[in-house]
Amino acid sequence: MRFRMRLKVSALLFGLMSGLALNSAKASDLYAFYAAYHQGDLAGAAAIIEPLARKGNPEAQYQLAAMFERGKAFNKDLAAAVKWYTAAAEQGHTLAQMHLAYAHEWGQGVEKNYFQAVKWYRKAALQRNAFAAYELATLLYRGKGADRDPMMAAVMAHLAEENGWKDAAEFREKIEAGLSHEQREHAEALFAQCLKSDYQYCQ
Repeated sequence: MRFRMRLKVSALLFGLMSGLALNSAKASDLYAFYAAYHQGDLAGAAAIIEPLARKGNPEAQYQLAAMFERGKAFNKDLAAAVKWYTAAAEQGHTLAQMHLAYAHEWGQGVEKNYFQAVKWYRKAALQRNAFAAYELATLLYRGKGADRDPMMAAVMAHLAEENGWKDAAEFREKIEAGLSHEQREHAEALFAQCLKSDYQYCQ
């Protein structure tokens, strides 16, 4: 199941790649990178993206990390991928936050650390990343990286469902089946507050 999730995430990322909003002055360079990458010119893509990443562009850092993770133009290097995902995540890049959390959850390129996984999944979830919200729900439900909190797990599963993660509804129902009536009502109130506040108050 985890492998299938990984494939879904990879497909999502490639689908988003060409549609990202580019507000940087380096937008033209990023478009040149996308063009080279999709045309199979990986060396050319790397030559464009690496200098941008080193200058601090978060989208470039994210794309460079992904190339290291997949072994595209560079030798596969998960530690280097984590380094660049971290750089982008710290600047608020949602997909980088999601990938960084995943790396910490599964110990890919970095020592397994559920606390860090929860931290970065939460940041991505509150930027409407459905996969991050779902994974955060699973960790909170299991008590990994934080105190076990099935009520908040239900809220995060609901957010994942709201943002289109297809497995989230079934998981939310499973969590809620173990909650008291009062806990379910409180979880619904927290979910409503989160939506009403535009994801500013979700805890």
